[in-house]
This record gives sequence, C-alpha cells and structure tokens, in this order.
Amino acid sequence: MSVELAVWHMSNSGPVLLGSSALDSEERLETLLIDDPTMLGTELLIIGRQVPTSFGGRIDLLALDDEGRVHVLELKRDQTPRDTVAQVLDYGSWAANLGLQELQDIFDAHKLSTDRNPGEVSGAESLDAAFADQFGQALPDVVNADQQFTIVASKLDDASDRIVEFLAETYEVPINAVFFRHFAHNDNEYLARTWLLDQQVAENRPNRKVRSKSRPWNGRDYYAVLGSREDDKRWLLARRYGFLNGGSGKRYWKPLRHLERGHRVFAHVAGCGYVGVGEVTGEMRPIGEATVIVRGEEEALIEQPDIHSHFLNAAASEDEDAVEMVVPVKWMATRDFGEAFWEPGLFANQNTACKLTRQNTIDRVLAEFGLEDSE
Repeated sequence: MSVELAVWHMSNSGPVLLGSSALDSEERLETLLIDDPTMLGTELLIIGRQVPTSFGGRIDLLALDDEGRVHVLELKRDQTPRDTVAQVLDYGSWAANLGLQELQDIFDAHKLSTDRNPGEVSGAESLDAAFADQFGQALPDVVNADQQFTIVASKLDDASDRIVEFLAETYEVPINAVFFRHFAHNDNEYLARTWLLDQQVAENRPNRKVRSKSRPWNGRDYYAVLGSREDDKRWLLARRYGFLNGGSGKRYWKPLRHLERGHRVFAHVAGCGYVGVGEVTGEMRPIGEATVIVRGEEEALIEQPDIHSHFLNAAASEDEDAVEMVVPVKWMATRDFGEAFWEPGLFANQNTACKLTRQNTIDRVLAEFGLEDSE
C-alpha cells in the first residue's frame, strides 16, 4: 500500500497539520539528490545524471555506494504503473553490464557537464579519486557485481506498490521505492522521506548474491601517498617532523580527514615504494597550527628552518584551495627513497589516503620493516 505521511507543526496553541504536496518539479528533486545523496539514507557517489543508455533511454541518476554496488535512481514521472516499474528494471538490466571503463566514461561525461560546478565533481579527475574522496577507501577490485534499483516519487499507486513488493519479496529483485513529500509552513519548506520497503533489509537480504571483493577493512590501516621520486623534500620533512600532508587544496587534503588517532598508516612514494609505517597521534589541522617536538621542546612546524616556502604561503592563506592540512604521525619505521620496499602485487594508487584492505600488502610491508602486526 502507498505510504501516507502527515507532519504537524507544534505551536503554542497546539499541533497544526501541515498540508503536503509533490515537489514543484522532478528536476528540482533530482538536483537536490545530486547535491546531497544522503537524503536517500545511504552514502552515495553520484557518477552520472541523465545517463544515455544504448537503447535510447536516459537514467535519471547513476551512483555507486561504498561497496562498489551500482545504484539506478529513477524519478517517477507521468507514467502508468507498468511503465514506472518496467523502466527502472530496463535501465537496471543495462547498467548491470557496465564495466569499470564504462563507469569511468560516465563519470567523465558527468564531470564535464554538471551544471552546479562546471568541469568539476568534488575536484576529482578520475572515478578512483572521487571514490576515495567520498568514502575514504580505494575503489574495490570488483565493481558493479550487483545493483540496487530505486524509484523516487512523491507517491505510487497501489498497483506499482504491489509490483515492487512482489518482485522484491518473492523474487528478491533489488528494487525499492522511496517517497518524498513537500511541506510548507510560513516561509519554511520541509521534505519528508519514507521507504516502501525497509531499505536496510532490502540491501542485506540473506540470499542476495555475494560478490567477490577484497578482504573487509580491519578498522585500523590506511595507505597514504607522500610525494613522488622527483619530490624528495615532502617525504624528508614528513619523516623528520612526524606528519602526513596531501598538498595544497581541498581536493588533496580532504581524504586525510578520515585519519583518526590510533590508525596505522603505510606511507608510499610514487615511483619508489613503501618508505614508512606510522601511527596517527592527533587530528588533521591547518599547517599554521601544527606543532612538532624539537630537542624536547614543542615548536611551530612552520617555524622550522628547513620548512619549504610553499608551507609558509599555505599557512598564511584562508583559501581552502591554497591551504595545507597536516596529520601528526609517530613513525615506527622509515626508509630513504633508495631503500623503499616494492614488489609486484602490492597495493598502490594515486589517492592521497585511503583504507588499506589488502592483507598481503600489510603483511609484506610489516615483515620487511621488521614490525609485528599487534592488535
């Protein structure tokens, strides 16, 4: 049955029932979901809007969740019950065959065409980088092994409700419907959300296809990039003073926000290999506020004589695209560039920081650095 939702404003004279209506346009709701996908109750990375399919249709929104599952989000327009459900299933059947390169192509097209920030989506230039920026972990080895199909509407007719429930509960088709109702009171607007089926149950059905993926994150280990072979200054300073940095600009330092006290970091230099293992000792902060211990005394990081002028400029800036952020780290073991550890099969990518889920990489680096994997 269609879900009915009522909202009351609590006034001094008692509760006042607010009138509800559909949002003034499907396009407006689509834009709201792009700006804040968490409105759906699940953290999502939107990778495409009005995505053309190979048979002439257009998917309203295409997204990925933190497990690499593809979400097809279709807004109900002026369609019959049969067309509403058939369309999202049709689009889902097409999306289920998308490979990683096709998803990257869709992301690239969306990045170049998005209206709200032309030419840029979260500042990321690749799907890998955008995924790490959104979820704080690398894109899984296996992406789009399963899907979720969602009809977004103000309400559905009883026939559509019955069809969705029948497909989901009898045949375990990954389909659901979410309803948004618009309320207004004085000069304020409100949106209320309800699901046709329990979304958490729907996404975690015991018989749902289990996909092959990397070992689950252990809740502790992170991978971090500290420059490249051509940029030895960055690692030398990070090693000497005990910190991690991503580079000037929010797109570079934003992934560091996931690091918390007690997390272990595996530092990698592009073109060399792993150069250090350390433990996070504090929160991310602007470089102008960072302190280090020098000869037993606490001093400002930017006051050290060998700090690069770039850091000084970043410390003086209030522009988030110029500021530098750092995370304090106590290094447990480090190496020079020439002694960096690398062998085929170890994990590496270009992301500033992401969750490290490759147990083989963790074990090999710890063994090479003479460290034990104590929990």
